[in-house]
Amino acid sequence: TEKVLFKMTPDVMKAIGMQFVASHTEFIQSKSTGELFFLETSSRVGGANLAEMVELASGVNLWGEWAKIECKNLRKEKYTLPKVKKDYAGIVVSLSRYEHPDTSSFKDKEIVWRMNKKWNIGLIVVSDSSERILELLDNYTKRISEEFHASLPAPDRSL
Repeated sequence: TEKVLFKMTPDVMKAIGMQFVASHTEFIQSKSTGELFFLETSSRVGGANLAEMVELASGVNLWGEWAKIECKNLRKEKYTLPKVKKDYAGIVVSLSRYEHPDTSSFKDKEIVWRMNKKWNIGLIVVSDSSERILELLDNYTKRISEEFHASLPAPDRSL
């Protein structure tokens, strides 16, 4: 999947004419066939703490590099990407039933960031193993769902 995404993303950027911009591109994967499909793209750094996750895994600050790219293009200079770490990362974020959720029971060494926002809980994990990241995310998603998650039903708009 990773190799396919690394091929598909530049193809999407080229097809849309996005050459020198930060982009947030999303694909969905068929559960039955595993095939990847382009969903959407935009000229922006991803939200929901994705920029922090990318920086913690790669060492690349997406906002800072986007600014450097724009400046280099204006000056007609060549942009050079900084050295990139090739770790894997994942993020889990949820509304919390607690105003200040206590995440101290999450003790794995791969945790590199904890959300500090009222009524929210979130963790970013980094490892050189994609399997370890998936294992942690599966575990944390289950625990957060059971111990912290808060939600409300969608409002009835039929009135």
